[in-house]
Amino acid sequence: MDRRDFGKALVGGLTGAALATAVTRGQPAQALAAARPPRDLAYRVFPDLPVRRNDRIRAGGDYHSIAGAADIFSIEALNYFRRFNARYISSMPISAGAPQSLARFPHAGGFLNPSGPWDLDALERGQQACQDLGMVLEACRMDSVYILMKEGPDRERYLDIIRGNIMKAGQAGVRLVTMHWTMIPIRRNFTVPGRGGSTYVGFKLEPNWKALPVYGPSGRVSLDDYWGRIEYFLEGVLPVCHEANVKLGVHPYDPGGLPLGYMGVDNWDAGDYEAALKKYALLVDDPYNCFTYDCGVAGESLPDPGKQIDILRWLAERGKIAQVHFRNIRGHLDDFIEVYEDEGDCPMFKCLKVLRDTNWEGSLLPDHNPSNPDDPKKLEAYAFSYGYIQGLLRAAKEEAMRATSA
Repeated sequence: MDRRDFGKALVGGLTGAALATAVTRGQPAQALAAARPPRDLAYRVFPDLPVRRNDRIRAGGDYHSIAGAADIFSIEALNYFRRFNARYISSMPISAGAPQSLARFPHAGGFLNPSGPWDLDALERGQQACQDLGMVLEACRMDSVYILMKEGPDRERYLDIIRGNIMKAGQAGVRLVTMHWTMIPIRRNFTVPGRGGSTYVGFKLEPNWKALPVYGPSGRVSLDDYWGRIEYFLEGVLPVCHEANVKLGVHPYDPGGLPLGYMGVDNWDAGDYEAALKKYALLVDDPYNCFTYDCGVAGESLPDPGKQIDILRWLAERGKIAQVHFRNIRGHLDDFIEVYEDEGDCPMFKCLKVLRDTNWEGSLLPDHNPSNPDDPKKLEAYAFSYGYIQGLLRAAKEEAMRATSA
């Protein structure tokens, strides 16, 4: 069985997790416990990992929380990160291309707009600004325009731009390029009041989701077409990643586990979320083909957020996680809200211990924090996140020290 057939078998078969999705979709939270399949059907039971001392996990900062001016490389912004010992930075790159030169490529807002060729000088200046303060420009977020594009000469031109950008990243000492393969925007459809006057955003699968309009820029996209675009990208770009020594970190669609055909698109992580991530990892099984793993997305894409431990361990043991978005949700598949890290249903400390004990190295980044009127840039919320991350890192380290010295 070749890798394509294996990947199809992973996603196409009605696995236990797919069965869980089928029987629980659209049901209220109180019905989930009765509807879930037995654990041995839906999830594997791993033996416990030995506790390990691991000092290579750290906090990172990115473009979601920029203090001062809008420039992430300003002294105000970098000092904000330094105050929380978040010394590994992920940035949106600066484009060197004139907007008119990008008109031929799809535009759909946000990271669905083309950034075009990156500015190598700007990347090198950003790296130097970080290093002057004992920091590292670790990663750049690529736009998502490629995945919108059908086969043809324009797509080939954009692939050439991407390959050039990866080479520039490597020249600037950036070792990770992340991307968000999505053909429809991140989906949220309600808000609820949170603690201290905060607002929590959430998503609940619409009962009439089949009647939602097809998202215009993408149109109807089948699962085979979606996976074909992904595989073509990986096979065409990974050789350049090896040359530049730059990993790719794909961020799953948010939320995962949606039904096939939602807004006209069969999302790559629709249905059986666990199987989709495994298929992606094995589609082109290459050490430079990795994930930006998101604890919150995993929690909101499963019937039980705690079961992401199995997925996280599977990926971490295979070296498939380049970076982690360390955030929390309350709820489950098809019905969740984004909350502060200490009040959600994702097992944050267990996730960290899996990373520690699989000897993972990388950055934990806060992501998608609640808002409140007194904190329009969410800098307070992210400060709380950094404190939470640092507290868990300290607890994990002390636990390991006790275990290894016993």
